[in-house]
Amino acid sequence: MDFKGIILAGGKSSRFGKDKALAKWEGRTLLERAVDLLESLRLNPVVVTSGEKDYSFLSCPVEKDLIPSKGPLGGLYTACCIFKNAPLAVLTCDMPNLTPELLKMLLDSHRKAFKVTLLKTKRNRFQPFPGIYEPSLIDRIRKVLEAGDWSMQDFLQQVSEINLIPFKGSQEVFLNVNFQHQIGEVSKTVGT
Repeated sequence: MDFKGIILAGGKSSRFGKDKALAKWEGRTLLERAVDLLESLRLNPVVVTSGEKDYSFLSCPVEKDLIPSKGPLGGLYTACCIFKNAPLAVLTCDMPNLTPELLKMLLDSHRKAFKVTLLKTKRNRFQPFPGIYEPSLIDRIRKVLEAGDWSMQDFLQQVSEINLIPFKGSQEVFLNVNFQHQIGEVSKTVGT
């Protein structure tokens, strides 16, 4: 199965105080780290972002949100509109603890019969990112967005064709960087 790598980087970073995608960790921005991760699996990454951000320094294509300011669900909608013929391996730019092995597990577990493949944690919660999403979800996503609901969790509750893969590893892999003080903490958590 040929997958398309998607990085969502359209958030406002309001809790972080500035564009967190450009925050540096070990000499690379969080966004570059996400691009590197997808490139390591030969997924030809594309960054989906809001119209006011300039990521032209990247070595991969950057696409603007078709419907701005709708959060990750809006970014997923944009990716589904642009890449209609391949399952989408989607991650966010602010998850520096993700590993190629974790993404490969998702890729290997995905089947076309499922619209979504996600990891399920010990607490029986599923993580929306990283995840594999079929572009055929486009109409369902549009309806939810038109109804004014931008919540990924609410949207996923409405999708019955979900493949949930049990994940028993450290929950630190799902760390989202939302505050500047976490940048120092991130380097302490990798490999735990």
